[in-house]
Amino acid sequence: MSQKLFNSAGLVFPALATLIALAVSGLLNPYLAFVATSWIIAGLLGLSLDVVWGRGGFLGLAQTAFYGLGGYFGSVIAINLAPSLGNTLILALPAGALFGAVVAALLGYIIFYARMGALQSTILSYTFTLLLWSVTQTYRLVVGDAVIGGDNGLSNIPGIVIGFGSEASKLKPNAAFVVVVIVAAALYFLTRFLMKSTFGRIVDCVRIDPEKTELLGYDVRKIQVLNFSYAGAIAGVAGALFALWANYLNPSIFSVQEALLIPIYVLVGGLGTLAGPFLGALLIGSLSFWLGSGSAGGQTTLILGAVLILLVLYLHNGILGALGDLWKRFLPDPNDAARHAGAVQIDEAVLGQILEDAAIEAGPAKDLQTRDAFKRFGGVIPVNNVTRTFTPGRPYSLIGPNGAGKSSYLKTCVGLYQPEGGTVSIGGQNVTRAPIFERVRNGMGVKNQKPQVFGDLSVRDNLWVAAYARTKTPQKAVDVSDKILRMLGMEEQAEVQAGALSHGQQQWLDIGMVLCLAPRVVLLDEPAAGMTTQETRELSALVRILARHTTVVVVEHDMEFVRTLQGHVTVLHQGEVFAEGDIETLRADDRVLDIYLGRRAHV
Repeated sequence: MSQKLFNSAGLVFPALATLIALAVSGLLNPYLAFVATSWIIAGLLGLSLDVVWGRGGFLGLAQTAFYGLGGYFGSVIAINLAPSLGNTLILALPAGALFGAVVAALLGYIIFYARMGALQSTILSYTFTLLLWSVTQTYRLVVGDAVIGGDNGLSNIPGIVIGFGSEASKLKPNAAFVVVVIVAAALYFLTRFLMKSTFGRIVDCVRIDPEKTELLGYDVRKIQVLNFSYAGAIAGVAGALFALWANYLNPSIFSVQEALLIPIYVLVGGLGTLAGPFLGALLIGSLSFWLGSGSAGGQTTLILGAVLILLVLYLHNGILGALGDLWKRFLPDPNDAARHAGAVQIDEAVLGQILEDAAIEAGPAKDLQTRDAFKRFGGVIPVNNVTRTFTPGRPYSLIGPNGAGKSSYLKTCVGLYQPEGGTVSIGGQNVTRAPIFERVRNGMGVKNQKPQVFGDLSVRDNLWVAAYARTKTPQKAVDVSDKILRMLGMEEQAEVQAGALSHGQQQWLDIGMVLCLAPRVVLLDEPAAGMTTQETRELSALVRILARHTTVVVVEHDMEFVRTLQGHVTVLHQGEVFAEGDIETLRADDRVLDIYLGRRAHV
């Protein structure tokens, strides 16, 4: 109950703040109401960045670009249509949102589908903003009654009008403040609902580990573009509101100062909190207003800068983040269950039923085949024309000394590495150039060398996200994740954050997430690493059962574990197939001993 109360804080306190703002709106001095309106608009712009950065994990500096473009486009519509239709909100806000979303989608497509690094993406978004600054200063454009005059900006923008017809007049400052608060609150609660939805959960997963999200079968780049577009729409609405509030726009809206001020609002208020940018904008705006009134003796910039530095240095997740951490100290710690967890013991009966159900839903097991697979890194060739076919019925193990190319071969099959030559096929379908998520949707399940779990999410949510990738239905995802949870015997750890689990438990959770996908081909890279002897025995039983229903390929260094699998073993050396057979025969092969022990001709 206490945890639910904590989770509802993002709903209760913003609703209370909205009601207070509306209640005091009539008591504010008109000038203060006018200035405070700009703080709310700035908070709304900060919200758009928090969606991209705090929730999506991408520090984009193009929010002021969407803000300015939304303002210009919405203003052009309002200037031309408001004289006859009246209400500027229904003219400017949808136009600003649409234009901001479209431009964000185009820029986002370039950024995310080009697979740029984080720094390059941030620089590109910032460059786009500066480019708009230069263009709007240089060129003059006439659209009907709207004249965009370069440095002269765009004037004669009608104010905030909610009436209809040619006689409708713009609102006075206090009434305009009320309207802006209502619009901002509506967008905040809509955004909060979206980020609490399935889409928001997946956005969180992309932020935490984009590679793992794609290994679950999600099109990560599509999700990033959608999230970026939604943030662009919010910024466009904020820009249209700003234009109506100021009755004027000029190129300074795209300036360096504006672009860099928005991240400060987000950091001060609380990154990822959604409500934080409003608090940051209110705090910075009101402090600037107070210091600018003469209270600082002309040292406004110095004092404001010092305050901001202190806030960012000592409140690592902003004001709301610090308050949230303080509140959590008084709540029961759900991660206590992780500290008292015993060794994982799988329920083989439940596992067998899960695999039988998966075969009914996802179809029979599929073969995995590579033909002359070749991967080069400069002068190093970790995968050298490997031709192998893996079929269901028994486990396959890939062994070899360090640097033999085992993990590189597996990553070539997965799509983490694109081969320079050869083919990879699943069930007879060529997937050599297919992205990772398409291979997963075609039946591949992958567990990489290190456990990949979403540390900020609970164990149950980790499994649910994996199950939803396949079922596409929330309730079915709940059913599947509950079965896997029961099979792993981790019901008591269901609400524990995955990041609080031991290394071995994270390995099991990662395997459980793979099983949620009902894969027809399972690739496991060193799954026994970090497990106890008892857990390794359990894992061996799981792999053997899994091999009866699917195609299973295991990369492993633990020879005793490989022996217990009782399957086919392939030895790789210098990226090539060196030997094959059962583990006992290979252990007696002098050539295999040579490459492991570093002696004689085969090193």
